[in-house]
Amino acid sequence: MRLHLITTGSIDLRDKVEIFRPLQPYTDQLHLREPALSAGQLLDLIDALLAQGYSPDQLTVHDRVDVAHVGGIGVQLTRHSLRVRDVKRHFPNLTIGKSVHSLAEALAAEAEGADRLLYGHIYPTSSKPDLPSRGIDALKQVVTFTTKPVIAIGGITPDRIPEIAATGATGIAVLSGILGQTDPLAAIKRYQGVRV
Repeated sequence: MRLHLITTGSIDLRDKVEIFRPLQPYTDQLHLREPALSAGQLLDLIDALLAQGYSPDQLTVHDRVDVAHVGGIGVQLTRHSLRVRDVKRHFPNLTIGKSVHSLAEALAAEAEGADRLLYGHIYPTSSKPDLPSRGIDALKQVVTFTTKPVIAIGGITPDRIPEIAATGATGIAVLSGILGQTDPLAAIKRYQGVRV
């Protein structure tokens, strides 16, 4: 399973970028979810990560199609972003991920040309305490009825990876389970240790 690491929206360009260097070998995709950063700051962050050994194919920026295009990396679209079909029409070579929360949204995103689907939240998570989790059966349904890679997100701990893998999902996405820990490197190694 592929491991997508999603930043927590609190990167400090002065000293927090170094945290990602040791995580690079264990990270299939690093999602830059940093709405407080300007376009210029995001490009500086991308340059810093590339200098640390990340490849452009390993990096995805959330929402900012302009930054993804200029930085030569992928983009992750949400329900508040531009529509997949519009981005695909103007930037046909851009890798586009789409965050979806139902089978209907997943099918629509696939029809519009999304390259991968980020589906969740699968398990209860403190980041969305007021919203019910989708559950493993709903994840299996999305995997079964779509042809694009499906990345599961939400409350995923290392011990839940085998259950997710059994659905046929391509990977998992993790935020606080790694970057919210006192030792992110040890945390990511725990996920790496049970990936199937």
